[in-house]
Amino acid sequence: MEKNRLDLSAFDLKLLAMAAMLADHIGYLFFPQALWMRCVGRLAFPIFAFQVAEGWYRTHDCRRYFLRLALCGLLSEIPFDLAISGQLIDPGYQNVLWTFCIAAAALWAMEALRRMQIPLPLAALCAGAAGYLLGEALQSDYFGPGVLTVLVFALCRQWHIGRLPELAAMLVINGWLLPSADMTLWGVTLPVELLATAALLPIWLYRGRQGPHGPWLRWVWYGFYPAHLLVLWLIDTKTC
Repeated sequence: MEKNRLDLSAFDLKLLAMAAMLADHIGYLFFPQALWMRCVGRLAFPIFAFQVAEGWYRTHDCRRYFLRLALCGLLSEIPFDLAISGQLIDPGYQNVLWTFCIAAAALWAMEALRRMQIPLPLAALCAGAAGYLLGEALQSDYFGPGVLTVLVFALCRQWHIGRLPELAAMLVINGWLLPSADMTLWGVTLPVELLATAALLPIWLYRGRQGPHGPWLRWVWYGFYPAHLLVLWLIDTKTC
């Protein structure tokens, strides 16, 4: 069967998310008045959140998957703090990998509750509430709503309930729950984070195809986050 030309692979989604994240962080550090760069950057988090949910259900070893996220979170914290706050350690704000760790732990808890014969909606509610509160308490990037984003993608995958619930959840999370700067579009003031909903378009073009993959590429994906933050911080310090 001929492959749909618009069918995106996991590899394609990762490249898109990385490019959007890079544009976002370049805009944040060097061009704070270039709102379009921050707007492009809104695509990154939902795509990464979707891939965390996909990765969780595709992995053969959930414990190793969680530990990889935690290791990358640990290695990314200093580059993140240097780039975002200019401090070696900023205990008030943590990098996004901790958000993904919390989300993975919430998925783990949800599955444990289901094994105890607790219905999926109740298990998801309990795990989601705990994950949300932990994301808020830890002050990891995207906070509690970021944890919920991963859980939304996981639940829509589990229930096979289509695109409308994903769209509704993304509108609520990004248009209401997440703190956001404002933008004016055709005379209407809207939160910039609402643009993250546009990430559903490439996500919906994904059909489960991996594309190029392998252990070395996996570490490229994980390593890009701390590496690009460190490089941007070094450039920033040299231009100050």
